[in-house]
Amino acid sequence: MNIAAMTKLYFAPYMWYKKRVFYKNSIALVKRYTKNDKALTSEQKKKIADFYAPYGKMPTIFHAYYVEKTGYFSEKYLPTSVWVNNVDDYYNDRYGARMMDNKCYYPKLFPGIPQADTIACRTNGIWVDAHDQLLDETTLTALVNAEPAVFVKKATNSFGGKGVQYIDAKDSNAYKTLKDFCTGTSEDVVVQRPLKQHAALAAINESSVNTIRVLSLLSEDGVKIYSSVLRMGIGSAKVDNASSGGVTCGITPEGKLKKTAYKPSGEKYEAHPTSGVVFDGYAIPGIHQVWDLVKVAHPMVPHFRLVSWDFAINEEGHPVMIEANLNLGELDFHQLNNGPVFGEDTKKILDEVFGKK
Repeated sequence: MNIAAMTKLYFAPYMWYKKRVFYKNSIALVKRYTKNDKALTSEQKKKIADFYAPYGKMPTIFHAYYVEKTGYFSEKYLPTSVWVNNVDDYYNDRYGARMMDNKCYYPKLFPGIPQADTIACRTNGIWVDAHDQLLDETTLTALVNAEPAVFVKKATNSFGGKGVQYIDAKDSNAYKTLKDFCTGTSEDVVVQRPLKQHAALAAINESSVNTIRVLSLLSEDGVKIYSSVLRMGIGSAKVDNASSGGVTCGITPEGKLKKTAYKPSGEKYEAHPTSGVVFDGYAIPGIHQVWDLVKVAHPMVPHFRLVSWDFAINEEGHPVMIEANLNLGELDFHQLNNGPVFGEDTKKILDEVFGKK
């Protein structure tokens, strides 16, 4: 037995416990958002039970949530507990993700994929510049203070907009602000230039860089894209994450926004609450290039077959990769905006995950 196998065996009871806790917590969370847990008819509940029978008994509260918020029923909706505890766990190497899902390593992981401009990284306590040259405090201070503005982010675990800080040139001591941020975390850190987004996306909400989230699955047959949504900030927010107060809207195969955007609570919008831009049919520049880049980038990380990608579109209309979530990508906004995340492939994917033939 090799070390990796022994490690997994050692942590198996802990992981089982974590899955049980997540199962209970995910149900508690969706119940908070679901006003009517009786939104399903007895016929719909039977369809859910029949569909999921080969994989075990499933809670119906997740289906009730999607039906209540969208008005659309399908037995193929995935419960969040199944998504995290089964599907993501099957397709992704979570042990490997702890090291590889690190923004400091993105230029090496994804060569040739356009990315945000990095000014400096702190990895394992060591500061280097964009060319992997060691930085002392004097040089790092000069680099940061020379920029009109920077984003400093945790290189790992910065999900939901947490662990991200915007530092403006108006800050009288930008480096001190950076140092205070870094002192507050022992994790790796990346400092990047803010991206100037395309005018069409800035028109929706100018203060935040509004990004495209793409979910892709890698198999021997290639890369298949299952869902794409636009994530938008509200008001003066610098981040676009739904969990930080933003909204999300589904993107059609033609590259246009759908009619309705959602908050995680299920609150609906047909126009952006800050700008008033109407979503229905709004064209997303560069979206086809984003999908092409995802199909190039995903085979570079084959240990992670189910990846959630974040792309921005720069002023010239070209995609820039912001983040590759190599495991534990969000599910809810995909299914709120685009229906069951795997669509007609749901049974095929669940059969693979649960080992059914």
